[in-house]
Amino acid sequence: MTYKRKKIIIFVSQFKMLNMEVKDLNRLKLVLVQKKRTAVWLAGELGVSPVTVSKWCSQKTQPDLKTLSRIAELLEVDKRELLTED
Repeated sequence: MTYKRKKIIIFVSQFKMLNMEVKDLNRLKLVLVQKKRTAVWLAGELGVSPVTVSKWCSQKTQPDLKTLSRIAELLEVDKRELLTED
């Protein structure tokens, strides 16, 4: 096995391990459904891309605290309702 191939295999293994460790940090998707709002609506209100909101909903990235406060304001919920209990 070549050195380059060995490095690629190690990288892929580490990447898979990282993906398995992802935990839900926010409840944004659930709260949007409860409030009968869409990710596209939220993106428009925040002035961000719908792709950004989609990444928040799928736990790939997280909004910063300032944005989280604005989201809570727009959805008329307490900030704590947007976060998981863990």
